Amino acid sequence: MNFDPTGKDYPLYNTQLAEARRREKHLMFLNCTKLAALLIIYVVLQRITVYAYYSVAATAHSGRLILLPTSAQDYLRENQDFVRSTFFNMAGNLFVVAVSVAVLLVLARLAFKVDIKDMMRPRAEHIPQGLKWMPLCLLINLVISYIVAILQSFLSTVGVTIPESDFTINTPDTASIVMQFVYVILLGPLAEELVYRGLILTLIKPFGKWLAVFVSALIFGLMHGNIPQMASSFASALVMGVVAVQCGSIIPTLVIHICNNLMASFLDFSDAFGWEYGLEIFAGIRIVIYLAGGFAVFVYAYRLRIREEQYALTTGQRFGQVFTNIPMLIYLAYLIGKIVTDIIKAN
Repeated sequence: MNFDPTGKDYPLYNTQLAEARRREKHLMFLNCTKLAALLIIYVVLQRITVYAYYSVAATAHSGRLILLPTSAQDYLRENQDFVRSTFFNMAGNLFVVAVSVAVLLVLARLAFKVDIKDMMRPRAEHIPQGLKWMPLCLLINLVISYIVAILQSFLSTVGVTIPESDFTINTPDTASIVMQFVYVILLGPLAEELVYRGLILTLIKPFGKWLAVFVSALIFGLMHGNIPQMASSFASALVMGVVAVQCGSIIPTLVIHICNNLMASFLDFSDAFGWEYGLEIFAGIRIVIYLAGGFAVFVYAYRLRIREEQYALTTGQRFGQVFTNIPMLIYLAYLIGKIVTDIIKAN
């Protein structure tokens, strides 16, 4: 129905629009605050479980019960060979992520009334959808990685070091390789999909699908904590977010995420296993990705479209509600501050 600004129905329309905007603002404030609170809680849970892991690791390694985190840290300082091992680091990542995500999802459901089970419900077409869009995401990651590498090289010539994550397997024994595989290829992607797409899309999507995709991609990029991973993760997460929204599930993006991490870790595992032609195989895989990703760009990338609903608030107002939310600003400031601090320390 069209309303005439000079007609008799316009005052009623104007009143209803104002009420709809007020209600939408209120609901957005609640959901953004819930989301920011859950993300902050997730950070705190990770910090707490790190100390719990120290006690578990020290107890297992020493063969005697060490409950106090301070005593555990003292013991670990005296056993640096164990602390520097890939097994210790990967087992720690597994422990921290598994416990933190499990507690977070329980809190989200019971305390915040956020249920993401619909985003986890598998359907027959989800795995094919993930495999369909996987080459495009991997191509984006490779291209952005090259661009960032050029930037890093330039900055290094002027004395600026950009830190990045290192997943080299320092102690290539069977236990270390298994631990790294389980964390990097299986649990890590699952945990990140549950938190950074499951929770975020569930809470923000009712107020704009593109808004939800952008917010999830931004946070997903920033949480990696270093510029090389941040840039490539943000770019590919835009595609992954659209796929998750279109499919109504994180299962396709979990498939993409696992394949991406397999690709990113290929040379680490190749070196650990001592494969003679690992580098050549990796180069061959990259060529296939370029071809498949290019095919995806030219043939069906146009399908990455989202039909938005009608909202009382404008696009700018809805983005403003997210990025002026105080708890959300605190969380984003923490992520950005961590990146900046690491760069300062590296230089």
